Amino acid sequence: MVAAMNHSAMEFEFLDDGGDGQLVPVGGSLGQLRAVLAKGDIDAAVKLYEETGGSVRQSLLAEAQTASFDSRKNLAQVFRRARDFSAAGALYEALKLDAEAGPCFEQAGELQKAAEAWRRCGELTRAAFACERAGRIDDAIALYSQTGAREQLAECLVRAGRFEQAADLYRALGNLHGEVESLRGAVAAAPGAVAPNLRLAELLAGHGHAEKAVQLLMNCGRSGSGKDDPSLLSLLASLLESLGNHEAAVKVRARLPVSTPVERKPVPVLQTVQPLALTGEAYGFLKALPFFADLSIDDMRAVFRICVHHTFKAGAHLIEPGEPGRGLYIIIEGQVEVYDGSGKDARLLNTLGAGSSVGEISLLLDGPTSARVTARTNARALFIGREAFRQFMANTPTAALRIYRLFSTNLAERVRALSAAR
Repeated sequence: MVAAMNHSAMEFEFLDDGGDGQLVPVGGSLGQLRAVLAKGDIDAAVKLYEETGGSVRQSLLAEAQTASFDSRKNLAQVFRRARDFSAAGALYEALKLDAEAGPCFEQAGELQKAAEAWRRCGELTRAAFACERAGRIDDAIALYSQTGAREQLAECLVRAGRFEQAADLYRALGNLHGEVESLRGAVAAAPGAVAPNLRLAELLAGHGHAEKAVQLLMNCGRSGSGKDDPSLLSLLASLLESLGNHEAAVKVRARLPVSTPVERKPVPVLQTVQPLALTGEAYGFLKALPFFADLSIDDMRAVFRICVHHTFKAGAHLIEPGEPGRGLYIIIEGQVEVYDGSGKDARLLNTLGAGSSVGEISLLLDGPTSARVTARTNARALFIGREAFRQFMANTPTAALRIYRLFSTNLAERVRALSAAR
C-alpha cells in the first residue's frame, strides 16, 4: 500500500492489488459519510450514499439513535434527496417530524405508516386517503367523516362497493349524477334490491324517463323481494297509468295487499338540479376529451362522479389570469370567450361552445392561469377540481398512466402546431 493522497477533498489510499491497483477511501464509505455529515456537506453526503447503493443504511440508522437532533435531521435530508424514502420516513418519524415523514412514507409505498404520520400531525384528510390506499377502508371512512370531507367520503364509499351509502351522501350534497351513478352501481351489484331500484326509478320518472323507470322496476320485480314489495308495485302501477297502459296498471295493482295505503306517485321534476337528459349529454362531452380517450367505462364513470355542475350568467368569469389554477371546465351549454388578459386591451383569443374545455393544464400542473375565460352567454359547465382529480389518479394508477401519456401527446401536438405557425 502506498501513501495516502487527497482526491476531490477526500482522502484515499492506493491499494496495490498486483494489477493496476485501485483507490480506496480512508475509513471506507461509512467513515467518509460520517466526515462529510459532520461538516454539514449534504450534497457530498448524498453522492456518497448513492455510490454505496444504500448498503450502509442500517449502520447509519443505528448510529443516528444516539446522534444530535440536527445530525439526524441532516441524515434524513440525505436519505430523502437520495430517494431512500423509507429510511428518510423512519428518521423523520423518530424525530417526531411527522409532516416530513408522511410524504416520505407515501413515496416509499408504506401507506399505513404514512397514514399514522398524517394522523399524528393533524392532516386527517391525507391520513384518510393513505388509509384508503392501504386497504383500511373503515378507518378511511371514519377519518373522512371526522373531517367533513363529504365528496371524498362519497368516492371512498363507491370504491368500497358501498353504493347505497354513497348515493345517500351524493343526494345530501345535491350531486344528481353522483347519486344516479351510485344507484346504478347498487342495482348492478344487487338487481333485486328494492331501495336503490325504487330511488333510481323515482329519479328517472321525475326527469321525464318514465319508460326507463318502468323497465327498471319490472326487472327488479322479477328477482328478489321486489315482486311483492308494495312501494315498488304502487310506483310501477302509477307509472304505467301515466304512460296510458291502464290494463297493465290494473294487473299490477291486483298484486297489492288490500291494506296497502294510498298509492305512491312519481316524484315531480326537480328544478334545482340538472335534468338527466343533459347529464347524459355532459357525460358524452367528458368522454370525448382527448386525454380521457383510453379510459375504461369504470374509470370514466369515476371521473364523472367527481364532476360538479356549475351555472354561469353572461359576463361571469370562469377563470381569471394570475390566479392559481383550480381545475378543468367542460362547457355543456352556452358559449365562453377566452382573452389573453383582464385589462381593457385584452385580446379575444377564442370563442368556445358546448363540448369545449378550458383549464386542463391546471389539473396536472401547479401555477397561475394565463387567460381570462368569460361566459359570453348564459352557460353551464362540468367542473373537475384539481384535488379531486389527483385523488382519482392516485386511486387508479393504470388510468393515471394513460391520462399522462395522452396529455403529453396532446401537449406536444399543440407545441408543434404553434411552432409551425411562426
